[in-house]
Amino acid sequence: MLVHSLEDRYIESIGHAFGYYDYGEEKGLVSAFKDRDRTAVYICGFARSMLQAGLLYSTSPRYEGFIAYKLPGQKIRPSAFLPLLQGVFRSMTLAELLRFARAIKQGGASLRDEYDKRKAPYIFVGMLCVPEAYQHQGYMRKLLGCILPTPNVTGSEEFLR
Repeated sequence: MLVHSLEDRYIESIGHAFGYYDYGEEKGLVSAFKDRDRTAVYICGFARSMLQAGLLYSTSPRYEGFIAYKLPGQKIRPSAFLPLLQGVFRSMTLAELLRFARAIKQGGASLRDEYDKRKAPYIFVGMLCVPEAYQHQGYMRKLLGCILPTPNVTGSEEFLR
């Protein structure tokens, strides 16, 4: 279901889920920030941005999980990025932001960059999140069901590559 408005407590649960998730041996987003709280602040900005852009969906009105995605040809108003910019500047100093940008650049071309270069249609998933209280209960699968049954939207059979 498309989320039209969301109380701050739910947005904060999204930030908390990313900031305090146990990534084990894997380096997660949290490794790009000074601490877990700053990761949560950044993700809250991203979630607010997706909400404002009309790209945030949930499993149900109980908000057991969230997915932000953009379909081929769907446009985003530039003003929708303001909450993301606020999250960025609240979570990083200028030096940290420059280091973050360098790390992203060193990662090379993303799959999104490759699809854009080929002008191939794709569904862009910007965020998948199950708040801590609902983790390990099958909600991630339900979220993926929002987009997986729609491969014809992209006209491509490789969108899950």
